[in-house]
Amino acid sequence: MLNSIFPHLITIFLLITASLVGRTILIFIGQTWVSTFAHTATLTFLPIITFVITKVIAGNIALSLGMVGALSIIRFRNPVKSPFELSVYFASITMGIAASVSFKWFLFFIFALALAFTCLYLIEKIVKIISG
Repeated sequence: MLNSIFPHLITIFLLITASLVGRTILIFIGQTWVSTFAHTATLTFLPIITFVITKVIAGNIALSLGMVGALSIIRFRNPVKSPFELSVYFASITMGIAASVSFKWFLFFIFALALAFTCLYLIEKIVKIISG
């Protein structure tokens, strides 16, 4: 089982790294809006959510159409106050679909989000120590 999950773990590490590099580049070119925790978390979580949901619904056209409908309802029927709030809604939907389709992907998704939270927490602590 570990052999089948290992490539996906590498993908998750690459997604987190690419998100944080993208954030750094955006800050470097003057886009300071991305320096908030909510935007950083959104940039980190959305690729993971997209990766897991794509793996879960791959090859199932009915499930993919249902997923588009569910995400559309959440996006357009609820007054979303921040991008992070929307990411949390999408993550919740992804958890439910992943748990019903494949428990393996549900556990993987929970692990990936925990890993992303841990990375963000550690980076925030390191930046606070460095900046004093």
